[in-house]
Amino acid sequence: MTTITHNSRFIFTYGFALFAMFFGSGNLVFPLQIGQSSSMYWFLGFLGLILTGILLPFLGLFVIKLHRGNYHSFFKEAGPLAGIVLPLFTLSLLGSFGVVPRCITVAFGGVSEIFPGLPLFLFSLIFCALTFFLCLKDTFMVKIIGTWMSPILLLTLSVLIMIGIYEAPAIIPSALPHGCEAFSNGFLTGYQTMDLFAAFFFSALIFAQIQKAMDTDDHKAVIRFAIKPSMIGAGLLALIYLGFVFLGAHYTDLIQGVTPESMLPTIAHHAMGHYASIFLGIAILFSCLTTAVALNNIYARYLTSLFVGEKAGENKGSKEQKCFIFTLLATTSTSFTLSLLDFKGIAAFLAPALEMSYPGIIALTILSIALKGHEKLKMYSFYGITAAMILYWVLG
Repeated sequence: MTTITHNSRFIFTYGFALFAMFFGSGNLVFPLQIGQSSSMYWFLGFLGLILTGILLPFLGLFVIKLHRGNYHSFFKEAGPLAGIVLPLFTLSLLGSFGVVPRCITVAFGGVSEIFPGLPLFLFSLIFCALTFFLCLKDTFMVKIIGTWMSPILLLTLSVLIMIGIYEAPAIIPSALPHGCEAFSNGFLTGYQTMDLFAAFFFSALIFAQIQKAMDTDDHKAVIRFAIKPSMIGAGLLALIYLGFVFLGAHYTDLIQGVTPESMLPTIAHHAMGHYASIFLGIAILFSCLTTAVALNNIYARYLTSLFVGEKAGENKGSKEQKCFIFTLLATTSTSFTLSLLDFKGIAAFLAPALEMSYPGIIALTILSIALKGHEKLKMYSFYGITAAMILYWVLG
């Protein structure tokens, strides 16, 4: 085993990388909405968000580590069919058919504050080209995200939050919800971040990189080490969420009637004036870019594994790598095409898919951690809950 287990810089690099991968388009919007709807009970709304936006993704990171970084092994606990369908379903929503195009549209909203005349078509083309090149190597991608992109993202978000808190008006106690309603809203809104889905695949990516860097087959040693960056990433997410929920509650009147993707720009302009555009554009661009790069990479590598029957290699000229480059080009092009839809258009087909699939996967995650074996219980629980949610959605 190498001395890397004692390298705090390595731990923080991977912790920052996890934070940046998770903190994407939805994470810039949903905490503000929770604060806005919770008002005086904003902290209870934050606690609800912590459960589904922090705790569940952390469990997702942990459960994949228990499966030695193999998300296929985890999904197969719901049965052979789920083992095939679930990875494709979740990665399609996280990749080119959901979150990645959403990241592009939200990033465009931030950058357009700096360059008002920039067309979406051109911005999306540049964004996707940059995403494509950053996805070509896993190791390079994690290093760039953890070493450079994440610190810049953290710095800009921290500045926005601190200035926003300093300039924040008092909460106006009108039409306040009950505390339980605020908590429930935070809990349910946390679903929409889709971070539990992302956790399965981010964990597999990080686990493989840590195992490679440690040069060891000691599964328990890798788990013990991998928990440290996971906790750093979760802690950073919680702090940023806390600040955003606070801002949403205190600036309720200012963002009343404002579209979700415009809430943060509105608050930033009020708190920072002329300088808001620069800080906001940087924060939104980096938060969306880091998530888009991670998800696009994982989605393309998964599809490559389906085509060639193996994990995509990084050796230039190999059959797997050539297939990966072609697949990556296809997924990036699909993301580019769908990004030309607006934020609401993308969300329209994401919402029902999440409502029907999330509860069953949550149950599978918890049972997989709590129980060894009991495959039939896990399978029946997953299919039973998923069928109930589909029926509820159809009848509702």
